[in-house]
Amino acid sequence: MSWRAQVAIVVAALAAGAGGLYASHAWFGLNPPPDALAIGAPAVEFELPTLDGTSARRSAFDGRVQVINFWAPWCAPCRREIPVLQQLRQEFGADRVEVLGIALDEAAAVRDYVGEMGIDYPVLLASMTDFALMRAYGNDRDALPFTVIVDARGRVRARKLGEYREAELRGEVAAALQTM
Repeated sequence: MSWRAQVAIVVAALAAGAGGLYASHAWFGLNPPPDALAIGAPAVEFELPTLDGTSARRSAFDGRVQVINFWAPWCAPCRREIPVLQQLRQEFGADRVEVLGIALDEAAAVRDYVGEMGIDYPVLLASMTDFALMRAYGNDRDALPFTVIVDARGRVRARKLGEYREAELRGEVAAALQTM
């Protein structure tokens, strides 16, 4: 291969890398939308149906750190996060850290998946066509997974569009616990 071909390949690779970084920044929203809740702002109150036919309010979990996780059974990154969420809840204790899974799918599909995975934290149901709650928390892409961490005082501590890695999530939860 000639040196010109090698240079062309290197230039193309660098251009692709730069494009990937730009797209990643744009897609994963390193800067939240202008109308998103600011970090430190009071969390949005909501009430959603549960799988057992009752309903639950976010404020019912005040006094502990809340990990509000928007997900769907068909979302591969969501499926990878769920065991991490369960593990952290068990490790820190549901009296200190509560995970609120907000599922965006039909109740039957969610119920089947919850049973299959043995999810033991509260799972709430949101409509597939109503993304207003996610948008209020700063997800202007309507993408999943999306996670918001609320401290024990009911204030937004962190949010992430995309899959949380265990170490990153553990750090965010530990920081939120320090406000207790």
